[in-house]
Amino acid sequence: MKRIQCVVMGYGDRGSRYAEYAKTVPNELEIVGAVDVSDLRLQSAKTKFGLSDAQLYHSLDEFLAADVRCDVVINATMDSLHYATTIPLLERGYNVLLEKPVTASAKELLEIEAKAKACGCKVVVCHVLRYTPFYAKIKELIDSGKLGKVTNMQLNEHVWQGHFVNAYVRGKWRSEKECGSGLILAKCCHDTDLMCWLNNATNPYMVASFGSKSFFTKENAPTGAAEYCYACPCKNECMYNAEKFQIEKDFIPFYTWAGLNKPLDTITLEEKREFLKTDVYGQCVFKTDMDIVDRQCVTVEFENGSISTLNLVGGTSKAGRHIHVLCEYGEIVGYIEENKIIVREFNKEQVDYDEYLIDFNQDLSQEDNSVGGHYGGDYYIMKDLVRFLNGEATSVATTVISDSINSHLICYAAEKARKEHVVVDLKKEYGR
Repeated sequence: MKRIQCVVMGYGDRGSRYAEYAKTVPNELEIVGAVDVSDLRLQSAKTKFGLSDAQLYHSLDEFLAADVRCDVVINATMDSLHYATTIPLLERGYNVLLEKPVTASAKELLEIEAKAKACGCKVVVCHVLRYTPFYAKIKELIDSGKLGKVTNMQLNEHVWQGHFVNAYVRGKWRSEKECGSGLILAKCCHDTDLMCWLNNATNPYMVASFGSKSFFTKENAPTGAAEYCYACPCKNECMYNAEKFQIEKDFIPFYTWAGLNKPLDTITLEEKREFLKTDVYGQCVFKTDMDIVDRQCVTVEFENGSISTLNLVGGTSKAGRHIHVLCEYGEIVGYIEENKIIVREFNKEQVDYDEYLIDFNQDLSQEDNSVGGHYGGDYYIMKDLVRFLNGEATSVATTVISDSINSHLICYAAEKARKEHVVVDLKKEYGR
């Protein structure tokens, strides 16, 4: 099998995680370049993968001018940059591993699909949850046909407060106006992808949705709360006090301190305190410019009459993704955080059901370090990508761009439905 040569564009949290496969399985993947606007991140990639200065690029234009030969570019730039960066890559003949969401625009989404086809390039979308042993097993159970067709699917995502505040209240995804994506697209196109992939014997048809920003609002700020936590008379009683939340607990530090543009282990306590006096990470969570929802539900009717629901809640005490798939002859239930699946199959003779447990905590192999990063998804998507680009047999999870269309259209339709209080017909709205 040929070792795949790869360039990482956007060497942040996601890009660096995918690139880690080159360190874990160096005979399968080699990082031959990095593209980023940040010198700090470029130097990090240089050190990690032994790159030369000539293999570091500060812009897409600089990279394209260098005419670099590689098998794939990981595009892990911000959501709003995906279209503008992916189209030129495809026009130059590069295969692309594209971070989700693909784009916030249906027009751009379909253009990327068309451009990939026209240029003969492969675009794989990072719907990494498909690749986890947990969801792969659910897919296998459904496709076996033993439980009959899917009739109803219930998905829940609870976004832990540390993650939600640092990414969506104080973080860079807090504003649809700024980053281009609402919460359901930015956080849950994983989940809409799962509902389409697990039930791909049919296609989504109608979408309804409700949601709002109900908790992180100015009306819920403590009486007398200041704009910034350092000067707030309520800070000692507030669980979101930036001194406590960002420094003492230090939730997701690579989000919080990115604005200081220094290696995390070199940032002093005093620098952190000064930074929080003026940056949004030090601002009252009830008074940021957050313009996205903090809870939303989505209901999808499929062409064969099956129904799926997704319930998203931000700022919960504990993170959790739960799935309950009901089929004609049984059901599948699981929390991915527990890495366990319960299967119930109707027993026609007893007019009852037989139940059994699948425990991945016992079955997961440790040799590939696959238990980290989206429950193994970050590892397995790269493993699959290498085989895909080598023309070898791949998993059922392989997510080429055409497989990502429906999940994104559901997200677009959900936002239209939520904002306009309508039910959206996907074919009438998007022609798909």
